[in-house]
Amino acid sequence: MKKMINTLLILGVFLLASCEDKMDNSNSITFDEVTTSNVNDGPFYYNFVEKKQNETSYHLVYKNVDAGGGFSMPSFSLSNSVMLSIISGSNFESVQVSPAPSQFQPENGRIQYGGSNAVLVYNMDVHKVSVSSDIYIMYDTISHKVFKIVFDDYSGGVVIFRFAELSTN
Repeated sequence: MKKMINTLLILGVFLLASCEDKMDNSNSITFDEVTTSNVNDGPFYYNFVEKKQNETSYHLVYKNVDAGGGFSMPSFSLSNSVMLSIISGSNFESVQVSPAPSQFQPENGRIQYGGSNAVLVYNMDVHKVSVSSDIYIMYDTISHKVFKIVFDDYSGGVVIFRFAELSTN
């Protein structure tokens, strides 16, 4: 009898230890991934609230800009209704809530080609365009929604980026 109780006790402990924690992870944020059209085919306008391209009501535009000397470079910019905050040295998944309202400022060319936090950076030595690792936090002054954006890849004029809406605490 004692042997059967010990066996049941060991089996019970084993079952408890092997059960998965099915707790809902309410801190996870779902994101959307967007692939732009080729910048050489014309500008790409994107609306984050609608989650689609929209040439007349957009938050982000991707287009070629004059780089001088007859050359153009791919560049991103924001509409005038958008304020921006930039987080460096963090990863996309770890940003869970919006920065304080005082952290947002007009874009003022910071994410554009040649800007202090340009999304796309051209390396003259190897003639290659790369994407910034910064996390861009965008506040839409019309909808009062906040989105985090990370740019993942640039290849042949096409860019892949992810975004997610953030809660405003």
